[in-house]
Amino acid sequence: MADWTELVNKLTESKDPLFIQHCLIDELTKISKLHDDSNVVYYASGFLQKPTESATSITREDVNGFMNAFHGLDCTKGLVLIVHTPGGDIHAVESIVAYLHQKFDRITAVVPYLAMSGGSMISLACDAIVLGKQSQLGPTDPQIVIQNKQHSARAIQDAFNRAKSDIQSDVTLAHLWAPILQSMGPSLIIEAEKALGYSQSLVSKWLQKRMFRLESDPKKKADKVADHVNADSENVYAHGQRMGIEDLQQLGVNVIPLEDNQQLQEAVLSAYHAMTIIFEQTPSSKFIVNHNGKMWSKSVQQVILQASPVPPPAQSAQPARHRRRK
Repeated sequence: MADWTELVNKLTESKDPLFIQHCLIDELTKISKLHDDSNVVYYASGFLQKPTESATSITREDVNGFMNAFHGLDCTKGLVLIVHTPGGDIHAVESIVAYLHQKFDRITAVVPYLAMSGGSMISLACDAIVLGKQSQLGPTDPQIVIQNKQHSARAIQDAFNRAKSDIQSDVTLAHLWAPILQSMGPSLIIEAEKALGYSQSLVSKWLQKRMFRLESDPKKKADKVADHVNADSENVYAHGQRMGIEDLQQLGVNVIPLEDNQQLQEAVLSAYHAMTIIFEQTPSSKFIVNHNGKMWSKSVQQVILQASPVPPPAQSAQPARHRRRK
């Protein structure tokens, strides 16, 4: 396995400006061969390297990248989808999953490190998930933007339910909760409730359609998993909480340890390190690339502000000098 340091050193020695991209494609090709020549697509975000860049999250535009990556592929061979993303728009996630299901009868998600929120939803929509010891999914409860800040829909609902319980038990607490409830407003509480129900129903539907389709009672099992990962559990405390391989296996999710196949582990982690370097050393904020080298990327938009020329100070009129007459 080529680790991050080794790849950086090789990049420094190489005179090829596309050296890292070539390394990335080589590793994706290895993954394809290890999966019976399946198609391989890497959906990657530079959210760790560019944490303030909004273009790293999942958007509807990403479907264009998948269309580019799928063009010319033999879709009957199935898909290995490598996912690294912080999540994003739930409607974009729904569009991406619908497109994936229409194109491929068999999809295996591979998570080299993080597939959070919407990324977890995409992974759970696949037939199987490959996770390493370092890999993790996260709760799928949607995020609602309030004054340019993201808030967990589950946290909003929990706050309202707690306020309701406190006031019912002691009416004198109403004045303490009043400013908080006023800032929420009834529409926000309803929006949070609908968003939670929507995301949970999507995950359950996808699990029944794919991962649990051969179970004796796919709906029962899917509902249980969808409920848990939607942060509706006493064991889930935060939107960014880690859900590792053991947590998901206990829920009955079809998880395959990455360490079970040493060659696959080396190829996946080498591809992940190569992609990390690309995000660190280029303006790219998102990549969708297949094993044939077809790629689509988004770059950080840099706005250069040019200072306006400063006009010279106005010259004040000199008072006329009168010759004193003698």
